[in-house]
Amino acid sequence: MMKILIADDEAAIRGSIKLILSDQPYEIIDCSELDLIHPTIAKDQPDLILLDVHFKNRTSLDLMRQLAAEGEQIPIIVLSGAASAGEAAQAVKLGAYDFIEKPVSADRLRICIERCLENASLVQKFKSMTAPKGGGLEIIGKSQETENLRRMITKFADKDVRVLITGETGTGKEIVAQNIWQRSLRRTRPLIVVNSAALPENLIESELFGHRKGSFTGAVSDQMGKIEMADRGTLFLDEIGDLSSAAQTKLLRFLESGEIQKLGSNQIKTVDVRLIAATSRDLEKEMEKGNFRSDLFYRLNVVRISLAPLRNRREDISLLFNEFVNFFCQKFKEPRKIISPDVAEILVSHSWPGNVRELRNLAERAVLNADQRILKEHLQNIMGLSPRQAKAFANTPPQELEASLSLKEFKRGAEKQYIEKILNKTSGSVSKAAQLLQIDRTYLHQKMLNHGIDHRKFRIK
Repeated sequence: MMKILIADDEAAIRGSIKLILSDQPYEIIDCSELDLIHPTIAKDQPDLILLDVHFKNRTSLDLMRQLAAEGEQIPIIVLSGAASAGEAAQAVKLGAYDFIEKPVSADRLRICIERCLENASLVQKFKSMTAPKGGGLEIIGKSQETENLRRMITKFADKDVRVLITGETGTGKEIVAQNIWQRSLRRTRPLIVVNSAALPENLIESELFGHRKGSFTGAVSDQMGKIEMADRGTLFLDEIGDLSSAAQTKLLRFLESGEIQKLGSNQIKTVDVRLIAATSRDLEKEMEKGNFRSDLFYRLNVVRISLAPLRNRREDISLLFNEFVNFFCQKFKEPRKIISPDVAEILVSHSWPGNVRELRNLAERAVLNADQRILKEHLQNIMGLSPRQAKAFANTPPQELEASLSLKEFKRGAEKQYIEKILNKTSGSVSKAAQLLQIDRTYLHQKMLNHGIDHRKFRIK
């Protein structure tokens, strides 16, 4: 179970966050004094820290500097209702994953935590999937597609040009962006990650460009945008095809001039940012439909890296599965698993609609459920949610399901089936589906990402 440390001197804030997270699978620790945070971290080793900027007349920035100097890798989300834009920028430069204003929005906090933990896991996965070779970092895989990917990264990473990464959901676009950043001339500066699909449409511009206090309802203080946070560093815009028309226009203006303007401000600031963008959409088709600006596309499409789906690089599947199994054995302190040779048969024969993300999730479940050996029969049992078995799952009464299916797997499968049913009913409209499900649109996007659901396949042709 993931462990979260809430470090804030206001009891009401700590209580509010605990209440927001009460239905989530997290172990919560709290700390009310600045001087006790470091000992608490050493003692409890949390997976994530929610850290207030201001403690009475002191800030927690010195603590962040100390943690950075010690090489501490625990991700931090900074909380404050009074921090200046300068303090927010300092926190990000010191390694904070994100900055959330008080009062804390429940949906914003949940999504930010999920993304932060996913990003931390991604970084660890990136490290486990790469190894020093010739002074660089190499992605594991022996297929021709992976070899071509390595060559593209090597050729363009240290050239300060824009990169557009395309590929199906779950193919590892963010890992490629991490790899490019690690090899770039800007690797000592921050990599700021923004998932365009997970942001409410009315907050995208604020998130990218920042806002002044009072510029809109809920803007209780000045906030620095992600582009400004990435100054002299790298901005990774994931799912850029989901940007609204207004956000596309402002982003294009920034790419042409290098200038940004906060919402509610007349001041223009010039920033130096390398942009890496990614999308699972076909942007050429989106342009034909009028959903994506052609001039923005041509600005982004300087270097194009197209990731092949996992089904088209089957030589990589067993290698990746072994890497993931070893990673999760270390993470969960499980004994090293022996992988039966016949496992490759079922791995290679699967279609992998969720790509590398689906393979990674399978490896995680295998490590948690297997004894000493991972066998073909064992994988067949825990792959009960594959496309071939999902149909049987949907048509089988709960009482007749296999006893080997855990409650967690059943709940996950039922949730995925129901979301897909609602999306089918709304012809792929995420906004309408969120209304029917009575949840926030951004929270639904996160659920869809976790399940590998692409809403476009439900659109009426």
